[in-house]
Amino acid sequence: MSLNKVVDDILHKGEEKKREIVRLGEKERDEQVLQAEKRIEENRLKEEKKTRSLVAQMEQQELSSTELESKKILLAAQRRALEELKEQALAELAKYPADKRKKLYSKLVAKAKKDLGECYVYSSKNDKALLQLPAGMAGGGVIDCIGGLVFESKDRSIRLDFRFESLLEEIWNKKLQEIFGKLLR
Repeated sequence: MSLNKVVDDILHKGEEKKREIVRLGEKERDEQVLQAEKRIEENRLKEEKKTRSLVAQMEQQELSSTELESKKILLAAQRRALEELKEQALAELAKYPADKRKKLYSKLVAKAKKDLGECYVYSSKNDKALLQLPAGMAGGGVIDCIGGLVFESKDRSIRLDFRFESLLEEIWNKKLQEIFGKLLR
């Protein structure tokens, strides 16, 4: 064998080996690219799922926040309406006719006489002239109110508050609980 043939043989085998190495390298590269693309797709799907979940969570939080805010606004409006109604009721009580006040006061005086016996009676400056106090009851002075009476025992240990404002407040609080109970059902 000639030296040229040996060199050609070696070159040919080298060339074949080179092609085999390149082919194996390309195959390995293709497999790695395929694996990388698969991992990328898996990561993309995971991130999409996370994003959808995060968006849904954010939407729920926003909805809850909006519902809470609307409830606050509604309650504030209801509270304002109730306060206005209360103010109107007080205004109507302030206009309560003198003849009806006189009858009411005589009933209150009788009740206080029965419950307290001798006592002091307090009234507004305008209602002082409407009072007809029996023996044992004395005028205790003037109180700042739109109407009604306050009775105080002689030893000042017991006080009965029948001012229009106090009576309205007491009734108001009882009824308000009923109203809110019905609203929140």
